[in-house]
Amino acid sequence: MKTILKFLRAGSVALAVSLNAAHVSAAMTDLNVDDSFKYTTLKTISVDIQVNTPDVEKAGLSFYSDGKKGLRLLSNVLTDDAGHYQGQLSVPAYLKSLVIKTRWLNEFKKIRVDIKNKAIKTTIIYKLGRKT
Repeated sequence: MKTILKFLRAGSVALAVSLNAAHVSAAMTDLNVDDSFKYTTLKTISVDIQVNTPDVEKAGLSFYSDGKKGLRLLSNVLTDDAGHYQGQLSVPAYLKSLVIKTRWLNEFKKIRVDIKNKAIKTTIIYKLGRKT
């Protein structure tokens, strides 16, 4: 009896899978998309960040998106020897802000920066022995 039940369960699962695998198609001309729909999934933003440290040296920058499941790493970069980073970053088109984590020596900071006109610009200041 148990063997027959196992066979029937396996058969019903196989039947359900095959029914769900049926081919469905529609003509593109029948597609009705609202005018407010944005087709782009990525956008390129300009990044200009100055990290001021007491010793004026390189610092690490990590860029994150922040969503329902927490932070998602987008990119890691190093500033130049003067603590400056300028470049381009490709981010999800829906983002209105980024979380930036910086690291200098054993000090870490986390800030949120708004994306304005497809750009972010900010200055981050470190002082010896404490974060500001």
